[in-house]
Amino acid sequence: MKDAQNGRQAAIDVARALGLLLVYYGHFVEQIMYLKNPAAAVQYKWIYSFHMILFFILSGWVKGARPSVPTAIKFVQSTLASRIVPYLFFSIVLAGLSLVFTGWFPMLDLSSAQGYFQAGVSTVLGFPLFNVPLWFVACLVSVECLHRLVQAYLDSTVRIIAVAVVCYVGGYLLNEHYFFFGQNMSFWLLHEVPVVYAFFLVGVLLGRGGLPGRISPAAGVAIFALALAAVHFTYDLNQGPFRYLQAVIILLSGHGHFLWFPFTALAGSVMVLALGRVLHNVSLLAFFGRNAIILLGLNGVFYHFVNAPVAAWSVANLPPDGWSVFFVSALVTLVSFGLSLPVIYGLNIAVPQLVGKPRTAGRFFGPLIKG
Repeated sequence: MKDAQNGRQAAIDVARALGLLLVYYGHFVEQIMYLKNPAAAVQYKWIYSFHMILFFILSGWVKGARPSVPTAIKFVQSTLASRIVPYLFFSIVLAGLSLVFTGWFPMLDLSSAQGYFQAGVSTVLGFPLFNVPLWFVACLVSVECLHRLVQAYLDSTVRIIAVAVVCYVGGYLLNEHYFFFGQNMSFWLLHEVPVVYAFFLVGVLLGRGGLPGRISPAAGVAIFALALAAVHFTYDLNQGPFRYLQAVIILLSGHGHFLWFPFTALAGSVMVLALGRVLHNVSLLAFFGRNAIILLGLNGVFYHFVNAPVAAWSVANLPPDGWSVFFVSALVTLVSFGLSLPVIYGLNIAVPQLVGKPRTAGRFFGPLIKG
């Protein structure tokens, strides 16, 4: 029984790592897209059609597989230690790096103390301008707070599905009528919570049902192929309305079409989950998945300081076709993961309490949460 549970968790860890590979890839190809490369724009739209929804489904899976309702005190304690602390830690690290290195901060003027103050205030309000990839952590905090409030009432599949449908429809309509982000009305992305909570509940159902662990690797290959085809043939059917860029951007509540958005998002998530099941024995991927919050925080380093100049070099020196964009983006992604590996080990030894492992003692002080 324990081995089966470990196998299911390994599949989720691997899926999480695969999702992070897409995050790293997507953030690099984004920079090539900004340099007027149409092939990069196509790849960007493909990845963004599902990759962030995947992480909400994976987060919901954890809650579904472990359905106990924590006390309010334990929930607050766990949220502060395992979510807020890493969020602040990696934001502060990037703020420090920005004092030494010139980075890509398009929404900030870091030439003055006022810029740093504004970025600090924005971070406290749930939009981490020093480390933009951490927006997911901010949104997840809000999602998990909502789930803690309603979790006890979600005692049947019918109720979960009903709440998911109501949340999606209501959240979609709300964000179509009001652009909270553009009007500086975003607070810990609460306006986006109903939409992504619908997908979080999909993950809860999967976790309760023991999926994808209950499917065989052979079935996983078939499901992966079918889901891949579904993404390929539907991602561009979503023609908006979008915001700023012609792609799904959850941070901006730019979902696009009411039906094609969830269809492709679910298909892409199933694709990665199935591949996670197929590759669940790949220990390196499982390791990366178990350290997802570190990888997400470190992605800020590449997002703000590395990707833009490397993308500019690639555009100036490589052909603009899709395969060239793919190979350079894949290479940068793999190198970024490789460079992150020793940093992950170092942080886990020195300060695991600050990077998502609050119950682990580090080199300098003890655990943030005992017991």
